[in-house]
Amino acid sequence: MKERTMKSPREMPGGCRWQDPKGGVEGQRNSLRASRVATLFSIQKKTDQVPVVLTEKQKNEIASLTRRKNRELHDAFLVEGFRSVDAALASGAPVNFLISTGATSSAEREGLAESLGGVAVTLKDKEMAKISDVQNSQGILLVVSRPLSDAIALLGQQRILVLDGIQDPGNVGTLLRTAAWFGVDGVLAGPKTADFFNPKVVRASMGGIWDVKLARTDDLAKWFLASTEKNTSIYAADLNGVAVDEWTPTFPSVLIIGSEAHGISEDLEPFLSERIHVPSRAQARADQSDVPPIQRATESLNAAVAGALVISNWVRQSG
Repeated sequence: MKERTMKSPREMPGGCRWQDPKGGVEGQRNSLRASRVATLFSIQKKTDQVPVVLTEKQKNEIASLTRRKNRELHDAFLVEGFRSVDAALASGAPVNFLISTGATSSAEREGLAESLGGVAVTLKDKEMAKISDVQNSQGILLVVSRPLSDAIALLGQQRILVLDGIQDPGNVGTLLRTAAWFGVDGVLAGPKTADFFNPKVVRASMGGIWDVKLARTDDLAKWFLASTEKNTSIYAADLNGVAVDEWTPTFPSVLIIGSEAHGISEDLEPFLSERIHVPSRAQARADQSDVPPIQRATESLNAAVAGALVISNWVRQSG
């Protein structure tokens, strides 16, 4: 049997919902490779050959996907845990490997993974522990190609969320989950935002990474310049500006969520149509009271919480 390596995970085909952004000739090539993989599996089942076994090199490469530079090198990442794995399979994710232990193997999951072009592999518990990102692994994970779109493809879409310098993986994952829930068309990350495919981001997104287009750019200002040519309104969640419940956005539009510590990047400010903030009701009551003001410990909302409130209002008005 020809050995399968981690060298070219992007060769794997797209699924039902996720589509190869390249399309064209590359898409045709992917279809051809997919048919070859399907043939390989049919031969394996007919001849009752031994199960696929990962080489030590492959195991090490899979374990290395916990680091960003290796995810970019192999164009692949890990999806771990029953809920996350099932969400990825249900969405038609571009699977490379389904890896489980004897106790967690499932013919149904293996069938889904194989139908998406993946290879089902069973490891011992100790082997799984070495490649898992969590301390107490559930004994099941996927190696999946990164579902990244070209940033240019997001230009002109009705609702694009931009994450500017959000470094906390939990916040990024929660914002992806929120964007997917409310039907945002795409999420664009700037250079200082945590990797979409960081294991913590993937877990926090709760499957949201499969329901919204994802893209990255090293130059947000250049992307915004192109966006203005599409008559796109650009809004930013901020500590000041119009109150979110008084905001009447126009579309197509972009909403920027910035860093809690530094706010919106300075080079993006010239592109802003309007700043939006979530007012503190407690502060408003204090301002209307005759009682002397008390220094409050809570200065602002968490980026993901504020983002969820603004996103909800934004999408609701898009019709």
